[in-house]
Amino acid sequence: MLLLAAFATIDYAILFVYIVGITLFGSWFMRRQANAKDFFLAGRRMGWFPVGLSVMATNFSAISFLGMPGYIVANDMVMAIAIVTLVWVLPLTVYLFLNFFYHLKLYTAYEYIEKRFNPELRALSSGMFIFLRLGWLATALYATSLALSTITGLGLIPCILVIGLLATIYAALGGMEAVIWTDVVQVFILVAAMFLVLWICLTEIPGGLGEVWSVSRDEGRTRILDFGGGFTGISTWGVLIGASFINLATYGVDQVIVQRCFTTRDFKTLKQSVWIHGVLVIPLIFGLAVIGLCIFAYYTVFPGLLAEGLSADQWFSHFIVHQLPVGISGLVVAGLFAATMSSVDSGINSLTAATMVDFYRRFVRGERYAVTGEAADFSDAASMATNKKELWLSRGLTFFWGAVATLLAVFVNRLGTIMEIIQTLNGLTAGVLLGVFLLGVLTRRANGWGALLSVLLGLGTVAYVAFGTPVHFFWYAPVGCAVTFVFGYLLSGFFARPRREHLDGLVKWS
Repeated sequence: MLLLAAFATIDYAILFVYIVGITLFGSWFMRRQANAKDFFLAGRRMGWFPVGLSVMATNFSAISFLGMPGYIVANDMVMAIAIVTLVWVLPLTVYLFLNFFYHLKLYTAYEYIEKRFNPELRALSSGMFIFLRLGWLATALYATSLALSTITGLGLIPCILVIGLLATIYAALGGMEAVIWTDVVQVFILVAAMFLVLWICLTEIPGGLGEVWSVSRDEGRTRILDFGGGFTGISTWGVLIGASFINLATYGVDQVIVQRCFTTRDFKTLKQSVWIHGVLVIPLIFGLAVIGLCIFAYYTVFPGLLAEGLSADQWFSHFIVHQLPVGISGLVVAGLFAATMSSVDSGINSLTAATMVDFYRRFVRGERYAVTGEAADFSDAASMATNKKELWLSRGLTFFWGAVATLLAVFVNRLGTIMEIIQTLNGLTAGVLLGVFLLGVLTRRANGWGALLSVLLGLGTVAYVAFGTPVHFFWYAPVGCAVTFVFGYLLSGFFARPRREHLDGLVKWS
């Protein structure tokens, strides 16, 4: 049996080469940027393959890489079935949202909210996105730092600071094109790391996969269908309903995802990128679930190899450093870094895009620069100077948001396990955002003030459900969406009906 005391020199060397290489590779794209469209949308020239893999890398983050195995070690596989919802969510996303957004040539999804409703609601929606994704970024940084701290013996806070800085550098220098192409590299590293872990686990455990399943089943970890729980516990139907709303919000109205879709050269390419993502990400998430079972079974069969006092989220990290052979540990940790950097660079770039387009362009420079995504990219000398200023301001904001996310990561561990943190954050705002977008796309009667009041009501309702009741976090998004949509339609009846010509191209039935 392979047992190592700590990370070996060759493992550190592999990790160092990866970090330096990916940072230099991402920074290389700095030379291809002339304006904000290049920085945020890669010039709208990307193909389906890199965009599809980038979407997968963004969602398939360190939160999944460590969080899914950690959750299964502590509980069971019920949460893993959430990924099945993509079978119906992705087609709905393309039909309801991406088709609209792409042909409007937007920079951010929240520009649509102003076109359909009003600038106040746009600012509120973009602010909700910023809140959600800051929490998401902080959780991703925390998850990776927790693993690195376990592996190297360094303190958690120094690890957070180092990883946050490294992930921010090339996002600031290389822009969206760097983010997408480094994501492609990181996907391959991440998948290779997963296969290596599975291979080592299954060859080390006597009896292989059969023994893994038997041991896990005896301890209740293989349970995937659980129709109890009601609204206060996790259940199969609760996961499927809740994940449907969360994933529809994530893929349809979350700037991190839709911004990648805006980089494609045409709508056909956009659809191809969505389909390739769906085909690849579902088996990969189930692969992570199997890794969780393998880690649980390994330390059940060999209990003396597990250090005392480790949380469920730390079992996988302990396995990486102590049970993998020299060199393989370095590759797997590089995969962990790949997962984090692909999430953090994506999130920071999208936070910067929302800040620049939804707040700076809209409220500092004036509406005419935000009405369409192409408005600021002129060729005259004055506009070229403006473009250069915006480009450098965007880089500065990228460093700012990277610093904020890094500082928040120091405190995020107080909210629970990795998977519980991210699902709670998603539930608090994702459903409300989805509700207001559905209100705009599916109804003609809804207007700006009715929608704005319903968003405030939805946020208040979800906050009460989350902090004042025992309702499980998978129900936060459905509740937020339902309250926002229903009351948005009803409250709109107290205000003037939108003009018919105002709805052209903005409502599904127009």
